[in-house]
Amino acid sequence: MKEDKKVFEVAVIGCGWIAEDKHLPGLMANPDVRIVALCDIDEARAVRLAELFGLKDIGIYGDYKKMLAEVRTDIIHIATPNPLHCEMTAAALEAGNHVLCEKPMATTKAECEAMIGAAKKADKKLTIGYQWRYRPEALYIKELCEKGELGDIYYAKAHAARYRAVPKWGEYLSGKNGGGVLIDGAPHALDLTLWAMNNYEPLSVKAHTYRKMSGKPEGNIWGEWQEEEFQVEDSGFAIITMKNGATIYLEAAWLINMLSGDMKTTLCGTEAGVDMFNQGGVRINGVKNGKPYVLEPDMGVPGAPFSIKPVPPMLRESRELVKAIREDVEPFIKPEEAMVVTQIIEGIYQSAKTGKEVFFE
Repeated sequence: MKEDKKVFEVAVIGCGWIAEDKHLPGLMANPDVRIVALCDIDEARAVRLAELFGLKDIGIYGDYKKMLAEVRTDIIHIATPNPLHCEMTAAALEAGNHVLCEKPMATTKAECEAMIGAAKKADKKLTIGYQWRYRPEALYIKELCEKGELGDIYYAKAHAARYRAVPKWGEYLSGKNGGGVLIDGAPHALDLTLWAMNNYEPLSVKAHTYRKMSGKPEGNIWGEWQEEEFQVEDSGFAIITMKNGATIYLEAAWLINMLSGDMKTTLCGTEAGVDMFNQGGVRINGVKNGKPYVLEPDMGVPGAPFSIKPVPPMLRESRELVKAIREDVEPFIKPEEAMVVTQIIEGIYQSAKTGKEVFFE
């Protein structure tokens, strides 16, 4: 059922850095929504965010179940540690809300299935916070793929390798998020790659993970840590085989001695190849008139030929869920797609643990 032009009332569960840096700014910039409550197990963090963004006369809660019972809302943003995503999303859906859950969708495919089931049962929209899709270069590459300009894409690389960027706040290093870099940065790069290819049928994965750099905190852009704090993998690498025979190589690292890049994709097709470079650039390569070429579109030119005009990712994320609700259509980022990302990450951890190739059902 399509919604009218009302302003949607929103609550955010989880008031850490991702809420502060992404969810709140995106919601505040969207005139179609109004924030009515913030919730965090540490209520002081919710109070701090409310003050930071000038939110007055809103509900402040330390118990999300109490908030769901007492506050009238239309949309809930889940911005909590990964192992809590399934439980909180299901509860928010059952309480009659549409939900935007932060990435990764969950820590297991089974949890993702439960979330999708809850959304269908409640007849509510569920979407996942893979905001990197909204970057201009990502939209440009997606359009190239949809127009068939790359041909048959048979090899791709999902880049999530940072030179020195370990998040030392929250539970990133403790393991309470469900893992390390493979459940932090890797899902974004993998989502970009699967989405561009429009290929969501993995066959198998063979992977290795490492904790080689946990004792080397020097030069980290977010400050140093104590080695004993670092309980998760700092890097992981995987070869993913898709059912149609395509291969995806995933490289993920919080810190590694490699001048690579983060949250990028490279795609190789029979007609052309494309990659992201230099923080916002797109580079297309192939052969024309018998000669190799490299094309670098000017991504800053107004009116670039996007099917969907790009806007800041954090605002676009909020707008897209509102659009799906109003028009009663599937969200731009479908939970079924996000589930495949989680399925592959889960397989990567299993393969690294057993030393064997993992085959998906």
